[in-house]
Amino acid sequence: MSDNAKTGIVAALAIVSSVLAWMTTTRNYSTGPTGAQTKINQVIFEKFTDPLAAASLKIMRYDSDAEKYAEFEVSKDRKTGVWTIPSNENYPADANRQMSEAANLFIGLKALNVASEKRDEQALFGVVEPDKKKEDSGGEGVGTLVQLRDEKGDILADLIIGKADSQDPKKRFVRIPTEDVIYVAEIDPAPLSTDFKQWIESDLLKLSGADIEVLGIRNYSLVEVSRGQLEISKVYDADLFFNVRDGKWTAKNLVAYEGTTPKIREILPTEEVNANKLNDMKSALDNLRIVNVAKKPSGVAADLKGDQLQKETLAALSRRGFFASRAREGGDIELFAMNGDLQVTTKDGVQYLLRFGNPAGASFEPVETNEAAAEDGSKEVSINRFLLVTTRVDESKFPQPDLERLPETVEELKAIEAIKRGPKVQPPPPADPAGDQPADPATEGTPTEPPSDTEKPSDKGDGGVSAMLTEKGKFVHFQDPAPAQPSTPDQPPAELTDEEWKERLDAERERINKENQRKIDQRNDRLAVAKKKSAELNARFADWYYIVSDAEFKRLKIELSDLITTKAPAGPNVPQGLPGSVPNFNIPGLPGR
Repeated sequence: MSDNAKTGIVAALAIVSSVLAWMTTTRNYSTGPTGAQTKINQVIFEKFTDPLAAASLKIMRYDSDAEKYAEFEVSKDRKTGVWTIPSNENYPADANRQMSEAANLFIGLKALNVASEKRDEQALFGVVEPDKKKEDSGGEGVGTLVQLRDEKGDILADLIIGKADSQDPKKRFVRIPTEDVIYVAEIDPAPLSTDFKQWIESDLLKLSGADIEVLGIRNYSLVEVSRGQLEISKVYDADLFFNVRDGKWTAKNLVAYEGTTPKIREILPTEEVNANKLNDMKSALDNLRIVNVAKKPSGVAADLKGDQLQKETLAALSRRGFFASRAREGGDIELFAMNGDLQVTTKDGVQYLLRFGNPAGASFEPVETNEAAAEDGSKEVSINRFLLVTTRVDESKFPQPDLERLPETVEELKAIEAIKRGPKVQPPPPADPAGDQPADPATEGTPTEPPSDTEKPSDKGDGGVSAMLTEKGKFVHFQDPAPAQPSTPDQPPAELTDEEWKERLDAERERINKENQRKIDQRNDRLAVAKKKSAELNARFADWYYIVSDAEFKRLKIELSDLITTKAPAGPNVPQGLPGSVPNFNIPGLPGR
């Protein structure tokens, strides 16, 4: 065989080998100096340069606590620009900051090194792509899939984030889902949370604990007495008032129930309201966090505002643990909940009604009772509960103002002015310290010494009146002769003509009308503000059942045995009730809670 023939055969075999190698691999990158190695220190997503271009974010990972895949998605409406959470029934998201942080993770992200190019090593580096179809297989080696898309739905970034590099925890192993190459990149996945609570507005109720004036506790439960028949089992009712001036709680309308018999619960001299528990409740309301939401069926919110409830609405409410009743024919519809109500009234006259319904599944929440466990991220199972929130205006906060009576006639005006002036009382003539007694020859001409420390005139006075504290601890008052004062409006006017009295009557009626109208407008303005706020809140709450953790539920529900506590004995040498003393209490929102 000639050399040319041998050369041709070798060349043909080389070509066949190359084709077979290409056919037996699914990698879409080339090896060698023109392959993965050439991407080191290069930007992975070089076309993604503007974080504002990101219009949606999808995150999927394996939740080892729940032993299932957790999928979270947030997207922005093209027309309104409002962020919502499609994975949680399009609940409104507070996502501007979080989205900016998430998007910036991928802008300028570089491949610092190549860890592996072998598909069978993906689990080793924790970059296996999440797949719900393989949920039963567990999450061993599964990474966190992150996808960012623009308004058109085109992918801006698509990456699987795996384990941290043991040599440098700031670095992670990453992989593009369509490739086998595993890169090393410096990326912090903290902003990529799938926790619903982290993506919504944290202030659910939009109230401050410092604004809470009244807590109305309705501690009851609904008990099934026969199939389809529920009965209210009351424990106690209480209205608790917080006095901002002295920082103390007082209980009013405290009624405990023995079976169905109400009995007033008196607070004994040795007892007091448990301020710590109530302040903790205020703090919980100020920082109420929800773990999830469920959307009300269409028409429920509108139905609740009407005079009648449809069967579909009643059924939808009952599934969540809320039941409607009408106390009397033509009366208002009242809602009851499986686990009681809490009424919260703020100083601006808005009253929140929180009703606690049926259990709503379980979730894994951080351990709060054990500091060591909380630090290492330990979690425990929490039985969640449905919460229905509505508001209304407390009309008792807006009483009609006391209006001044309008005089109708000149005689009535004269009578009113006479009453205002009152009886004329002549002050007694000033006392002469020396009186008619002759001067003492022994002291005559001797300079007067200033008063001692136990006999100093005060530097405060009222109308020329001064005070001197004698050695016996008594105040002695004296008054210098007052100069003649000019005539004031309270003094009887000079004799007026009939025409002048009529003008005076008209002027007084105008003044009173303006002042009365000012009081009415002030009251109506405050009421209008409260109604507007209540309407805005109800619009926000209208479409949702909220879901709270068991820990939040327990902070918002206090038992009678915890509400009333025994007074702590006074400490030794600690005077009680000194004027001007400052009570020791906590106000939510201030340091030291």
